[in-house]
This record gives sequence, structure tokens and C-alpha cells, in this order.
Amino acid sequence: MNKSMRKRVQPRVILGFLLLVLCFAYLFIGQVSAVWPFTIDDMYIPLRYATHWYNGYGLSWNIAEPPVEGYSNFSFVLLARLALQWGFNPVLVLKGAGVIGLFATLVAIYKLTRFWLPPRFAFLPCLLALVYPGQIIWSVGGLETTVYQALICWAILLLLRGQGYTFHPCQPKNPSPLPFALAGLLFSIAGLTRPEAPVFMMMSLLLLGLDRPRPMSPNYLRGLFLFTGVIALAYLPYFFWRWHYFGYLFPNPVYCKGLSGVYPSLDIGYLQLAWPFACLAAIAIFRYKDRRFQFLWLPSLIYLILLFGSEPLSSFANRLFLLPFCLLLPLSILGLLIIIQRYYKDDDVINVAMYFAAFLVAFFFAQSISLTNYRQTAQNTLNDEHLRRALALWLKNHSSPTNKIMLSDVGLVPYLDSNPFIDSYCLNNVAMRKFPKKTMYLDFCESILSTKPEIIVLTSLLEGQDLLFSPPADACLSKKLATTGQYKLVKTMTSEIKVKQTSKRFYRYQIYVRR
Repeated sequence: MNKSMRKRVQPRVILGFLLLVLCFAYLFIGQVSAVWPFTIDDMYIPLRYATHWYNGYGLSWNIAEPPVEGYSNFSFVLLARLALQWGFNPVLVLKGAGVIGLFATLVAIYKLTRFWLPPRFAFLPCLLALVYPGQIIWSVGGLETTVYQALICWAILLLLRGQGYTFHPCQPKNPSPLPFALAGLLFSIAGLTRPEAPVFMMMSLLLLGLDRPRPMSPNYLRGLFLFTGVIALAYLPYFFWRWHYFGYLFPNPVYCKGLSGVYPSLDIGYLQLAWPFACLAAIAIFRYKDRRFQFLWLPSLIYLILLFGSEPLSSFANRLFLLPFCLLLPLSILGLLIIIQRYYKDDDVINVAMYFAAFLVAFFFAQSISLTNYRQTAQNTLNDEHLRRALALWLKNHSSPTNKIMLSDVGLVPYLDSNPFIDSYCLNNVAMRKFPKKTMYLDFCESILSTKPEIIVLTSLLEGQDLLFSPPADACLSKKLATTGQYKLVKTMTSEIKVKQTSKRFYRYQIYVRR
């Protein structure tokens, strides 16, 4: 491009860039603000552990009972514990951490894209990430999703910089040991945040070995030593401590929800979302044969394997696949550019075509949810929260502190109540793992009546008068309690859930008290 053309194009590029930044700010601030009240009930599980820890009872679900690791995000338990100690609201701290994690993830995606594309195109993967509803919803839900995304994305970015790779246009490689050490630290924190993080530590070490310089440079060798050394010092002590403390290799939710073998919906849901982006990414992968691409597409394959047959509890909107989806986006944009450059050579036309195609995809995503839908989602959450608070208040007024309560919805209610809770959804119930996986809930249903909890609370979702969903153990117990004389139904609580359908949906609690 000659100088006169650059002068003519530059204002357009700057204007387009500014519009993209404004769009980015609107999508980030507007969507997060609209859905901010949304809080997933599972967030309160680590908060119950953090509260017991803060009050001197250790990492326990029920006070004075053997420990069970019912959470899979120790870093958030620790963060909530620190919030309590320093006088902050732990709910706001965890939700705020998620929003910060979202922003950090977007910055990391931008920087990862810069390895192959100029700044005017590197924003496009961030735009696509922001218009996917799951990314926004889970940033404010109170779980570790976006924080974990940020940790892994930044760790991969640092590894590439440590290898000596520079942003587009690439310069000759000059390995640097410090980024390797920082990447090891981020991977270690990620290991405290999600149980699958060690898989990505091993993946990264393997890819670093495959992409090593020949002959091996001293800086690269120092970097590998620092990377593995930091992980060994920062992560392995925690891993062996929790293994010794809880007595199991993995957190309880992994045994409860993983490898059930009958729930392929998680993989199917991700493939339905990601297949167009995977096709575009494949074009870039086969065109350039760049080993760095393996850091971006292998996580999708790994998660498809890890989550095959896992139970989709609290994983709607592809929560567990958001990390591989975001890593796939830079390759998708690069593949899109390859297609456009095949038919157009003029830079002006390429710029317009790239932005048009990206905004077309963004518009397609945006059709699935609006700010109004986000607000309605948040309002439904508030309605459910009011119901749970009402249940917690009823339990407080109608039970003694030692009464055992069986409940599947073990989030906010146990957080507000210090009673011993029996989790019928297994997450905080180590005894359920002793049952065969296929019959776990039915076996629990058969055994719970012999345990004789003072109160049993059954959870269900209704549409009109029709039952839409009930947790497996609750569905079994509903039939048994209707025929046994051991328990009496004393109260029913409901809250309305507004959806697009004309008929109304209700979330329901049925409270049974032992006679």
C-alpha cells in the first residue's frame, strides 16, 4: 500500500477501531449490569465451607462430621474466607472476581490473537466472546468460571512469550525464562480453582517439548526448569495436602457428576455452539501448520473427552466449555481472514468484509438474548432466592440446631442455616459415592429413610400442574413418602419462573417432617 493510500485509509481504520471499542464497552458494561443480580445457588456451597473455616470448624460441610470436599474451587473458598476475615461481603467479592475475570479473559484473548493478526482484527474474538450469553451469565454467577478462563489464557500467553514469540508481524524467537515462571504460577493458581487444571499443565509441558528450539537454547531450558519448578513448589503441596485431608484423589463433585456415562448433553451442546468456529479454525490450522495453534484447539478436544458422559448439573450455557470456546476464537478469525483474502486483495475491502462478517456472527448470537432477557433471568434468580430465604427462615423457626435436614438444593439454604444437611444430590455427601454409579440415587432413596432425618425437603419444577423436573433422589422419595407413614407433608412453597411459554412455571419445595 503506497503512502497516499495509507493516509486515505488511516482515518477509516481509526474510526472503525473506535466504534469497535465503543461497542465492546457497551456490550461489557450494559450486559453485565443487566444480569448482575443473577447468582447461581451453587455459589453458596463454597461460602458455607468458608464460613465454617472462618468460625474455626475447619473445611467442613457439617460441623463435627468427617470432612468432604463438596466444592471444586478451593481458591474461591479461600477468597470468601479472606472476605469474611476482612469484613467484606463474600457474595459481592466472588461476583466481582468473576467480572474482573471476564475482563482479564478478554484482554488475554486480544493479546493471543495479536500473535497472528494486527490490532484492528484482534478485537473481533473479544466481540464474539461478549455476545455469547453464557459468557456474560457466568461472569456474574459467583462461580470460578471466568477467573479460571483468565488464568489459563494468560498462562498460555506467557508461555508463548517465554518461547520468544512476538506479536504480529513476528520477529525471530528469543526465549525468556521469566514468562515461563509466571505461567507456572498462574497454572498453579488455576489448579486451586478447577480440578482439571493439571491436565493443561501436562498438555503445556508436552507442547513446549515438541516446539523446543534445536539445538536447545540455555534460556529455553531455564524456562522449562522454572515452569516445572514453580508448579512443583506452588501446586503440588496443596494437591497432596487436600488428598491427605479429604482422603480422595479428586473433589467429591468429580465422582458425583463425572463419568456417569448417560449424559452426553454437555458435549452435544458445545459441538452445536462451536462447530462453525471449529470449521474456520481448521482452515487456519491446515493453512499455516503453526505449532502454537495446538495451545488453542487442543483444549476443545480435551474437554470433549473429560466431560463426555458428565452430568449437566449447573452447567447450562456451556459453562464448562467457555475456556476452550474462547481459545478457539482467535483461530476462527484467522480462518475467516484466509477465506476473505482468497477472494479480495484490496485492504479496504478486506477490512470491511472482516468487520461485516464478524458483526453478522455477533448479530446471530445477539438474537438469542437481549438486555431485557438478561434482566428477566436475573429477576427469576431473585424470585428463587426469596423462596430459598423463606425456606431457610421456616427451617430456623421449626427445627433445633441438631436436626438433620435432607435437601437437594444445597446452596443458599445451608449457607443461612447451621443445621447438618444431607445433600441428596451427592456433591456434599461422601456416603453416596459408596453406591454403584448407575443406581446411586435410587440406593440413596432406599437408605435415607433408615437414616431418619428430622426434615425432608423435596425440590421440583412445575409447568402448570405438570412436573417438569425433580432431582433423581427426590423423585424416588416423593413416591415413597406418599405411601409411608413416617413423614407428614406440612408445608409447600413455590416461586414463579417467567419464561417465553404461555404457561407458568413454578419452583417448588415440599417440606416433610418426621412423625
